[in-house]
Amino acid sequence: MDLLKWTDDLSVGNPLIDEDHRNIFDLLERLHQDMSSGQINQETQSIVDALRDYAEAHFSREEEFMRKIAYPHYAVHKAEHDRFVSEVCALQSRVARGARTAQLDIDQFLAGWLREHVLVRDMALASAIRGEGGTAAA
Repeated sequence: MDLLKWTDDLSVGNPLIDEDHRNIFDLLERLHQDMSSGQINQETQSIVDALRDYAEAHFSREEEFMRKIAYPHYAVHKAEHDRFVSEVCALQSRVARGARTAQLDIDQFLAGWLREHVLVRDMALASAIRGEGGTAAA
C-alpha cells in the first residue's frame, strides 16, 4: 500500500474532514514526486510551505470542533497535531538547506504518521461526532 495515497479506508465519514485529509495526502504525494529527482528547488519549498499552512489550518478547525464537543481525548489528539507540524517545520528547514534526506522524512514519518493518525485518532473523533448526533463540520 502506498502511504502517500488517499484510500477509502481513511474516510472518517465527515465530508469536510475527509476533503482536508485528501488535500494533505495530495500535498505529500506532490512533494514526494517533486523530490524524486533528487533535486530540491523553489517548487519543493513551496509545496512544503503549503503543507505546513494547510495542516495548521486543518488542525485548527479540528481542534476547535473538539473543544466545542468537549472531546475527552483532545489533549492527546492536539499533541499529535503539534508533533506533525513540528516535523513539517523541521522538514522546511532541511529543504531550505537542500538536504536530500528530506525525502526519507516524507516517506517514513509524515505519510506514515498521517495515515496512522487518521485511522486511529480521527476515526475515534468521527465516532464522537456521530455520537453527538450529526456530521458537524470539524
